[in-house]
Amino acid sequence: MYGAGDVRTENVPDPKVQASTDAVVRVLRSCICGSDLWPYGSMPAAEHGRRIGHEFLGVVDDLGADVSGLRRGDLVVAPFMWADNTCDYCSQGLQTSCRHGGQWGVNGVDGGQGEAVRVPQAQGTLVKLPVGENSALLPSLLTLSDVFCTGHHCAVTAGVNPRTTVTVIGDGAVGLSAVLAAKRLGAERILLMGADFGVFMRNITLTGGVESARAYIEELLPDVLDGTIEPGKVFDRTVSLDHVSDGYRAMADREALKVLVRS
Repeated sequence: MYGAGDVRTENVPDPKVQASTDAVVRVLRSCICGSDLWPYGSMPAAEHGRRIGHEFLGVVDDLGADVSGLRRGDLVVAPFMWADNTCDYCSQGLQTSCRHGGQWGVNGVDGGQGEAVRVPQAQGTLVKLPVGENSALLPSLLTLSDVFCTGHHCAVTAGVNPRTTVTVIGDGAVGLSAVLAAKRLGAERILLMGADFGVFMRNITLTGGVESARAYIEELLPDVLDGTIEPGKVFDRTVSLDHVSDGYRAMADREALKVLVRS
């Protein structure tokens, strides 16, 4: 991304293992997040482009010497931030605050919207998926990197249970994911609203915060694998990596809800 409205697909050096805790993942699927539209709408023009994308799954191509539990050829999903999954914050389910973690696309780390990604702290970050790389479940499994876990976090922090009535404000990809998550947790009634509401005088509590996808993936994965939930249906357009700029335009112009990117 070179600035507002300026997304380009360019050739860059292939990622390589740089530390013993790294892995290199060949990306099969990534996608555009609503938060990617923030810089797309406001980023100042820059001489050097910024890598972007934080939702992806793919196949392990290479591993550092200290990475265990993964092998070359494994299909894996990466949460939207990388983490060691062992520090004191991670142990509390706060992998987004990992002492040894970070964000995709900054400080020399690849973005997820590309052909391959160097993954720091690979053992703690990547989650192995028990399907093949041609599985029809890939779109739904990709949502575990961020968007469905975000919707699940909304439902969890709101205390959804079989006795609750839930109002989800916002009918985008995260809002629809929150509806699926609330239904999964047994909500008695779910209302989806596309705009703000005026029921504050009824003493309704709003809650929120940054979710840690890595804390939820193992919990949600079985229901995706057996088809109980199909969060991949939030993707309503697919583009190739060469046409990712078209995907950004479609989402920014509200012509697409959430765009899937095929490498």
